[in-house]
Amino acid sequence: MTVLRQTTWRIPILLVLLGVMPIAASIYRTVVLATTDLAAVTDADELRFFDMPVPILMHVIFGSLFLVLGALQMSPGLRRKHRILHRRIGWSAAVSAIIFSLYGVWMVFLYPSHSAASFMIDIGRVVFGIAIPTFVVLGVLAAIRKNIPVHRAWMIRGYSLAAASGIQSYLIAVATGLMGRFDPQIADAMMILGWMIGIIAAEKIIAGPRTKKTAAT
Repeated sequence: MTVLRQTTWRIPILLVLLGVMPIAASIYRTVVLATTDLAAVTDADELRFFDMPVPILMHVIFGSLFLVLGALQMSPGLRRKHRILHRRIGWSAAVSAIIFSLYGVWMVFLYPSHSAASFMIDIGRVVFGIAIPTFVVLGVLAAIRKNIPVHRAWMIRGYSLAAASGIQSYLIAVATGLMGRFDPQIADAMMILGWMIGIIAAEKIIAGPRTKKTAAT
């Protein structure tokens, strides 16, 4: 494998690995909803999804698509050498982002609250669920105007908020392992921390590496 190929696929592979846990959870949720007998479900937190499965299925399926397609869009080689493919994947990723985000917002108001639900986390889901499609639409409009730096910045912001679900999954898993049990309050704190990491990472990527001259000043 050449250095160019390594560079081309390193970022997408790392981003897909970051999203492995939420993608796996989405696959599991889809299989459970498709195969479980409703009469066998007694947990109220689970039963709410079986009563109205379409919103959560749309959310997890298109969310997984956005995590994968968005990761491919971060490949420098794909953008440079396969521009038509880059645009086609980009349109698919944008549509996936809008569908999964808006369904996620709708779910906050549609489903009865989880027994361990946090009002602050629900607010975060609504705010960031609206921010993701907003950033993506702004990115698409910038691409149409051929303003590539602005397009890149908005798409990175939108993807980073979605990819924060992967960061949150790993943080919660580590915290649960260290404590030996699942704590809803700690999980909420990890959710907030995951969003913050995603936002900071996006802005650092957009700003780019500082030159020696900039660093000196």
